[in-house]
Amino acid sequence: MFNNKKAFWLVAIVAFAMLIFAYSNHWNNSFHFDDSHTVENNLYVRHIQNIPLFFKDCTTFSSIPSHGSYRPLVTTTLAIDYKLGETFSGKGYTPFWFHLSTFIFFLLQAILMWFFFKKILDKVSPESPNNFISLFAVVWYSLNPVMAETINYVISRSDSISTFFVVLAFVVYQYSSKSRKYHLYLIPILIGGLAKPTAIMFAPMLMVYHLLFEQEQSLLAFGKWKWDSLLKVALPAMAVFVFVYFFIKKMEEGMFEPGGSSLFEYVITQPYVYLHYISMFLLPLQLSADTDWGTFKSLSEFGSIIGFVFLILLIATVFITSKNKKQRPIAFGILWFLFALVPTTFVPLAEVMNDHRQFFPHVGTALALTWAAYLLLQNILKRIPAAAVFVVCFLFCTAYAYGTFERNKVWLNEETLWKDVSEKSPLNGRGLMNYGLALMGRGDYVGAENYFQRGLERWPYYSYLYINMAIVKEVTGKQNEAEYYYLKGLEYGKSYPNNYYFYGKYLYKQGKKEEAIGYLQQCLKMSSAQVDARYLLMDALYETKRLEELKILCNETLDILPSDAKAKAFLELAATGKSKAEIEETALALAPTADGYLNLSLSYYQAGNYEKCIEAAHKALSIKPNYAEAWNNICSANNALGRFKEGAAACEEALKITPGYALAKNNLQWAQKNLK
Repeated sequence: MFNNKKAFWLVAIVAFAMLIFAYSNHWNNSFHFDDSHTVENNLYVRHIQNIPLFFKDCTTFSSIPSHGSYRPLVTTTLAIDYKLGETFSGKGYTPFWFHLSTFIFFLLQAILMWFFFKKILDKVSPESPNNFISLFAVVWYSLNPVMAETINYVISRSDSISTFFVVLAFVVYQYSSKSRKYHLYLIPILIGGLAKPTAIMFAPMLMVYHLLFEQEQSLLAFGKWKWDSLLKVALPAMAVFVFVYFFIKKMEEGMFEPGGSSLFEYVITQPYVYLHYISMFLLPLQLSADTDWGTFKSLSEFGSIIGFVFLILLIATVFITSKNKKQRPIAFGILWFLFALVPTTFVPLAEVMNDHRQFFPHVGTALALTWAAYLLLQNILKRIPAAAVFVVCFLFCTAYAYGTFERNKVWLNEETLWKDVSEKSPLNGRGLMNYGLALMGRGDYVGAENYFQRGLERWPYYSYLYINMAIVKEVTGKQNEAEYYYLKGLEYGKSYPNNYYFYGKYLYKQGKKEEAIGYLQQCLKMSSAQVDARYLLMDALYETKRLEELKILCNETLDILPSDAKAKAFLELAATGKSKAEIEETALALAPTADGYLNLSLSYYQAGNYEKCIEAAHKALSIKPNYAEAWNNICSANNALGRFKEGAAACEEALKITPGYALAKNNLQWAQKNLK
């Protein structure tokens, strides 16, 4: 049965169906974490004509300068996804299209992995049922919940795309003699490096592959190595390694900041991280989108000792299994795992570990563990009916598929994700902050403030915690406290443009528009991709009659995003003298949003046109029904018209959605007072 092609295709179809089921609930999962500055608030991805710019300027990758990585291929795919969403869904930021492109790369990688694994296994044991063994390894990898950490996290497609190209390079090398002759297999590595520089680890992987499977040598038998053959393979690959490394380093010069502190402490922690990664592949029960791990301070710490013992055992296993031809896929798989982790081992990143970093290394893990299991069980398998083997494998993979299906639920939205993080990583101040943000998003200001305070106790110098605490204080009417926290946020985060934006927004709301302009301009000076700061600065410049500056800002925006409705509208406003409300209404007709209609409602209120204020607020509610601020605007306008009964009813609706909404409470009290 193991040699039956029909049986193989039947099993492959079942495996494909399991993969589709496992990810059937992830298509509309929201954007998360670094998606905010690389996708949602990145003006450059909103127009496909910016694609050439992505390859010239790494600041187009993110609206935060310190995150300016050179990954133009990733940003290109994001711009395409935005265009697809805009064209077919009427909204650029439609998660489905972003998840679709990531999943296509994932699916293609899985297919390539089968060819890759089968060729390796055929070299060492052609008599084995390698088509089924390879399929099992691929399915175990693909259905593993660990991979869901990458597939659900949009900007983490840098891992999936670069891994796809590394596997593609190996398959091209394995199956095409012409590609080996002309080194065409290196082209995918040049492309993959534009997604994430980890792709260059192909070079040492290829050297080991050549030694183990083409020269058929033990890694300890240095004297038997055919050095001329090895160098013929190694030198071109290493040349690409060096070129891509220094090219990307040059493109990121002065921009990318890894964020870590002590290199020594970071490095001595990594072996324990390796142990965690392997344990998660086997039993993925403690996955966290943002862990609270810290570094070890010395080699004498228990965790560090355990980690290095594990690393020594891995390396010993590599050398032992490299001696035996049939065991060499185990050696290669382990070395793949270790090589893939080299970039995140010796560059001290802000997070000592991330579960989405496991995507690339576990290609090797799947091969090594699957083949090791087969070698251990092959004698038993010969005595068991093939149907029974398939049932056991099916149940095994089903458990992982179910785990992935459940893990996708965690990635559904900000609240579900950060609730999971706050429970699994309770010492992570950022995780607590983000769960607080999710609570604030649904109007639970008391709960949000509690989580922000807990976050500050753990991370007392994290500027974003101060900024978000300031926002809560502002919304709940505690303006003096809000000012204090905004300034603290700026003190601890001078290099973060968003901090200038949020303080500028606060000043704008307080009527201090000239001051606000300075902070908003500073934000854009640091990050030209920050969308919200651009739009608010347009408002502020118009309202302070700084029309020439407004024209310059609008034209700059249209250079990046020629179809931008708001920039066009403000440019017309500056040229024609139309009212702000008229311009906003024209722009919203082209690109309606709930926030846009809320701002239009406010503009009409400020102009004294209360009926139009109510009309615009109702349009906001038609897009976003649970919009407390829109109900509050309806309340305010009705109060201004003397329709206190309608005003009170509207404020009550606002308070049903957001019980702690201070403005709605005040407006309700005013309406009720006038009803008596």
